[in-house]
Amino acid sequence: MNMPIKFDTLSYARKLEEAGLSQQQAEAQSLALRDALAESTVTPGDMLLMKTDVIARIEILRSDVHAQIEKLRSDLQGQIDALKGQVVALKAQIAELKAHMNIRFNILYMLTGLSLVLHGVTLGVLFKILSRLP
Repeated sequence: MNMPIKFDTLSYARKLEEAGLSQQQAEAQSLALRDALAESTVTPGDMLLMKTDVIARIEILRSDVHAQIEKLRSDLQGQIDALKGQVVALKAQIAELKAHMNIRFNILYMLTGLSLVLHGVTLGVLFKILSRLP
């Protein structure tokens, strides 16, 4: 990020010389500090680049999330449709079983009715026979 920063190296070197450092040491220290500050300072341009990068990454993530949501929605809709088909098939089976049971119950009702009629006839014949006995 070697961007220029506002740092007066000459003034800093002079203060170091006044504090007792040699001119060579003061200049070396001021240049080293300038370089360190330049490396660690974030400029508005750097911030703009980072902001642009973050926004781009967010948009990529947003796009990925939307794609995943649509895939899940599609998968769920497919499963719902399959379940609806199974429910329709089960309803058809229930209706078929109901019709089959109705037929069997109708046969049972007819046989019960026939049995009652036959018992009535049998009892009628028995009473007739018994009435003839001395």
